[in-house]
Amino acid sequence: MKTLIVDHSWTKIIERDAFAKVALADKIKQIEETEDAIRAAEGEEAACNVLNNGLIKHALTRCLENLQGSTSVTEQDFWVCYEFATTAAKQAERVIDEELSHIGS
Repeated sequence: MKTLIVDHSWTKIIERDAFAKVALADKIKQIEETEDAIRAAEGEEAACNVLNNGLIKHALTRCLENLQGSTSVTEQDFWVCYEFATTAAKQAERVIDEELSHIGS
């Protein structure tokens, strides 16, 4: 089964509206659940390797902070974090599907 992190709801993030906030919160939760599943099955090191030492979650969290009005996270920060998280999440999907398919996130 193909693991989908970057799916249709992920594309809602770029709309930068109320739906984007919901999508970000959902994706942060999904990343946390995926990390927990990998950690339980393969250990801490595998979870860190697959999910970039928590940087995917961090980037999504910063995007959400920007949309919630944080003055410390600029719109440019939002776009940098979004692009990083998208690229890293797609890579995580590939690793999960190719090397950790038994986890079934």
